[in-house]
Amino acid sequence: MHHRVSRAPAEAPPSGPPRGPILIVSPWETVWSLDGEQNIAAGVSDDDRFIDGFTAAGYAIHFLRPRSRVRDPRVHTHFYPNFFRATRRLPTFLRRPLWPLLFDLVVAPRALRLARAIDARLVLGHSHYTTCTTWRIGRTLGIPGVVKLFGVMDLVHTEWPPLKYWFKNLEQLRALRYPQDAWIVLDDGTRGGEILRRQGIPADRVHFLPNGLDLDWMERPVDRADARARLGIAPGARVVLFLARLVPSKRPLDFIRAAQSLVQRGHGDVSFIVAGDGVERARCEAAAGDNAAAIRFLGTVPHDDVPGLLAASDVFVSTSTLTNRALPTCEAMICGVPVVAYDTGDTATVVRPGESGALVADGDVTALADAIELLLESDSARARMGESAQRLARETFASWDARIAMEVAIIEALLGAR
Repeated sequence: MHHRVSRAPAEAPPSGPPRGPILIVSPWETVWSLDGEQNIAAGVSDDDRFIDGFTAAGYAIHFLRPRSRVRDPRVHTHFYPNFFRATRRLPTFLRRPLWPLLFDLVVAPRALRLARAIDARLVLGHSHYTTCTTWRIGRTLGIPGVVKLFGVMDLVHTEWPPLKYWFKNLEQLRALRYPQDAWIVLDDGTRGGEILRRQGIPADRVHFLPNGLDLDWMERPVDRADARARLGIAPGARVVLFLARLVPSKRPLDFIRAAQSLVQRGHGDVSFIVAGDGVERARCEAAAGDNAAAIRFLGTVPHDDVPGLLAASDVFVSTSTLTNRALPTCEAMICGVPVVAYDTGDTATVVRPGESGALVADGDVTALADAIELLLESDSARARMGESAQRLARETFASWDARIAMEVAIIEALLGAR
């Protein structure tokens, strides 16, 4: 993943006339961080595009985040003690209640003092950790409080029994009890808008926005032969791609097992590529075993190189637990690559069987291998579905400029109302 950040100790304030300031309270150390694993994921930083869009609109942005060495010259950065890092080694059952409690006790008072000091016009919290903080600041200072959710995690599993649902989602359900002037929920395929309304959030306060995507990739396609040459792939070889963080929720081992099954069925000439890194990589490499020659591990792929990787591929596979409508799936469609995925979350809205790819029952590795095999054996089906996937992407997805403009409009409406 690429970050436009500076590690210099000094900061330069953003240019342009101030229209805020806006205070953003975040649980993440950098403009893009997933449980401290920002160095193993390849993707686009939503924060990065947000900062560009809002500073261009003239807003002064202040970030309050856990202490780290990373600063961004486009914004004003403030820190609080990094209790996430200090307690990371605790068992999960202890961290789950501890982190929200520490956030309320440690971060909320600092955020309130900072909001007063900078004369903040609006406070925006990232993730469920921040709901008490934004509610408290908004109520105390009389400014709009907004929470931005980048997904709703296990809240999507409404099919679970009530007791399991409550236990798995206790922190999130508690967080939703703090009223906000607005909830911005990004559509990652976990039906966030519907979930919040089901939990009693007023519909007029829920803003369900599409994820931004690099739609311009369609206008500057990559030469397939050149992309394959760079990866050392023979011109006529077929390529099946898995692109994700190698963490349990993405289930990369399921992809490895499907690949092994296909090799055993006689598809040894197919190249199975795993792009990404994470805690599951060692297990995946061990599971590949004797089929290591057919299953290649590329590690982290810079986002700028993803179009070339997709151009070299014939089938894209996604096996996540929550949803398979994440950015890599959408990017595969932008590049005209049919998708085979588990039917989780809201995946079916973009991966349409027989049109843009194939869906199989969640967790069914045999069905996953069967669906991949059907596409590998039909050049015409792959071509037809790839064209359909790209057409659907053009009609359905939003560019980054359009998505950020939606967010700017929400913030400006709240500020105007106050």
